[in-house]
Amino acid sequence: MSSQRATTAFPVSPGALFVSGFRGFARRPWPLLAAGALTFATYAVFRVPAQLAGDDGRWLLSVVLDLCGLIMGGTLAHPWYVQALATVDERPVPLGAAFARPRRFLDQLVASFWFWSGFLLGLRYLLGIPSLVVLAFYAFYGYVIADGAADGGLKALGESVRLGHKRRVAIVAIGLLFAIFEIVAALPLGYGISPVTIGVTVVLLLVSTSITMVAGATLYRALQEARTDA
Repeated sequence: MSSQRATTAFPVSPGALFVSGFRGFARRPWPLLAAGALTFATYAVFRVPAQLAGDDGRWLLSVVLDLCGLIMGGTLAHPWYVQALATVDERPVPLGAAFARPRRFLDQLVASFWFWSGFLLGLRYLLGIPSLVVLAFYAFYGYVIADGAADGGLKALGESVRLGHKRRVAIVAIGLLFAIFEIVAALPLGYGISPVTIGVTVVLLLVSTSITMVAGATLYRALQEARTDA
């Protein structure tokens, strides 16, 4: 990185992140989609009964099931982070490579528990602002673990905090941009809930979230490089 780039307020523009995400997905779509499908399927196992519990008025059970789904889905998202980083680094990694280090799944579980507990709790209070705080501080823990840059889930959360130092507002803004991107992918549900619209939405979300994962890996690497140059 040049010194000029290192001294800018943010090491990479939102437009560059989107371009990186699209190009990375175009280069290696199938490993990203397969890893994403594992995450989606895990969350769906809990989301369906959570929805049913909510429809029956059992709100506490619904929240607990949702939280379990987010934590377990976040844990099994580890291969997704690995594939996203491999795409950005342009080094092919077999899909099963993540499972060769089972300890990192434990780290992912610990970090996911604290991240998603804070995020879900934050959605229920103060108009969701606490969730934005969680995002601003801990958004990169999955990449830290996939990169082997910290030993343990809590240390991965701490490393995420350090990476985003003095850049919290920009990180939240970029996170909101990608949230809008995911909402656009879910637009087919606006035409009604049916097997067709659900299927199309799942496929579009798999693609859009995989693009977002690669863009996040690009930002992670840029923040690492900017901190090293500084």
